[in-house]
Amino acid sequence: MPLIPSAALFDWAERVSGMARAGTPFFLLIDFEGRRPRLFTPAAWEAQRLYFSFPSRRDEYKGAERGVPPVHLSAEPLPLTAYRAAFDRVQAGLHRGDSFLTNLTFATPVELRGTLLQVYRQTEAKYRIYLPGEFSCFSPETFISISADGRIETRPMKGTAADTPAGRAALLSSKKEIAEHATIVDLLRNDLSQVAQGVRVTDYRYLRTIASARGGLVQTSSRIEGQLPEDWRSQLGQTLLRLLPAGSVSGAPKPATVEIIRSVEQGPRGYYCGVAGYYDGTTLDTCVLIRLIRKDPTGAYYFHSGGGITALSDWQEEYDELVSKIRLPLYLAQPR
Repeated sequence: MPLIPSAALFDWAERVSGMARAGTPFFLLIDFEGRRPRLFTPAAWEAQRLYFSFPSRRDEYKGAERGVPPVHLSAEPLPLTAYRAAFDRVQAGLHRGDSFLTNLTFATPVELRGTLLQVYRQTEAKYRIYLPGEFSCFSPETFISISADGRIETRPMKGTAADTPAGRAALLSSKKEIAEHATIVDLLRNDLSQVAQGVRVTDYRYLRTIASARGGLVQTSSRIEGQLPEDWRSQLGQTLLRLLPAGSVSGAPKPATVEIIRSVEQGPRGYYCGVAGYYDGTTLDTCVLIRLIRKDPTGAYYFHSGGGITALSDWQEEYDELVSKIRLPLYLAQPR
């Protein structure tokens, strides 16, 4: 839960639980800091032209329109000196023992040829969200999913490399990546144990590919499962608050690590690294809002990216990973 929960946040949690208990479908958004929780009924998301595509609800509004060129992204990467200064401050916290793993992120200014809606239409990802005037997100990462019988599951993704034989081998053998992944799996296993029984890791550190128009990426992921109480819908909002912020994009231990993030990063993350979720009246599926392009009130665009930092991290490698994630996973099918 955010360190300073608000009355609005508790009200949001109560409404989530009430709608879940009633079997009413909804779409939820909550930012990393817990300052802007939102809840949409089907009528509300249609009226506001909020679009989303989840595994349980595929949106056919996809692909480039005939005659419309593919969206294009160009970026001026963060200066090395600025990243190195933040990295060194994170390392100081790690060596003091305040944190074992800290997720360090930045918002990179980008030039976008196209619109956020076109980004939503033309990208390919497990989860896609378009919030008009604010952001488009194309996330590969599940936060939690809950089946009708209360089976809860999370699949953290930690460790990224080019999808080549050399990239896969380096990722699987990296001591830093092995340690980072183990830390996050342990954190999320403990998180789920706060709300579920019989929590266990069912798949550990398997490879998963992520498509991109600039070439593929590969990430390591794990699956952790548990069983919620029979009346889990009546407690759903409160359950979400107990699990937030997402451990895979904050770090461990969570409270102290979030304080490091707040002191080192250049401002609030907003919806980046927050959570989006779809409840269909029976089951819940949610994602971590990574791989996100934001539009600010001045019309400028920012691409948010980052990665986990441990005491074994090399600052140049972490910077290169941050830059490598600034890409659009374009849907390559022909226009209809």
